[in-house]
Amino acid sequence: KALERAQQKVEARNFDIRKTLLKFDNVLNDQRHVIFSQRKNIIDTDKIFNYSENFLDDAISNLISKKSKSINPENKKELEVKIKSLVGKSFEDNEIKDLVQQNDKDFSNTLKNKFIVARNERINVIGDDQSKEIEKRIFLQTIDINWKLHIQYLEQLRQVIGLRSYGQRDPLIEYKKEAFELFENLLEKLKFDLITILLNLKVIEKTIEKNEQNNIKKSTNIVNNPKCLLILNKDQKISRNDICEATGKKYKHCCGRF
Repeated sequence: KALERAQQKVEARNFDIRKTLLKFDNVLNDQRHVIFSQRKNIIDTDKIFNYSENFLDDAISNLISKKSKSINPENKKELEVKIKSLVGKSFEDNEIKDLVQQNDKDFSNTLKNKFIVARNERINVIGDDQSKEIEKRIFLQTIDINWKLHIQYLEQLRQVIGLRSYGQRDPLIEYKKEAFELFENLLEKLKFDLITILLNLKVIEKTIEKNEQNNIKKSTNIVNNPKCLLILNKDQKISRNDICEATGKKYKHCCGRF
């Protein structure tokens, strides 16, 4: 009977441990459903521009709310730092100072116009479809990177949250509160990072210089010549020092160079 009672206590304790772990996992699982549903919607949608525009509106409204509270010089300095971290190098320092002095409507219009100009520049270079694909890939990559970091934060939080029981507080409730705050910060960071990247992203079209064009033309003419070693000795090993009849040069300085 003593052994049976000891076995029952051990099994009950192990059951409570598994039950507690499951409750902790449910918190992360709920957040995972939100992130992965958002990720799936991004993959399936053709209107990725709407996501970035909505995120821009949220970021602007957040800055405007902080702007209304920035009365003393210290708060204004913090607001300038916040704006600079959002816009990056797309605005100069004097433009950022002018932004802080503008009213809410002009402040919003300036940021939106800058965002639209940057997007139109990309569309003019690579087209509308490629621009959408770039924004989609950037958004997915931003989600993946930040989600990995978020999982690490929650794992570290779970390891230390048990100490809250010494303060007569339920570790599970405390974990839910902390995890919810971290998840809110994650969603804000996703919006913030996406807007920052899109504001500063510029697609540069590479131009081929005349010398490169001439080399390409020469290489195509040599290869198409019937006296070229690549045609005469097709599917055979060609020595680097063999003379090419098309140019009179060694193979290593002729076709082999290309």
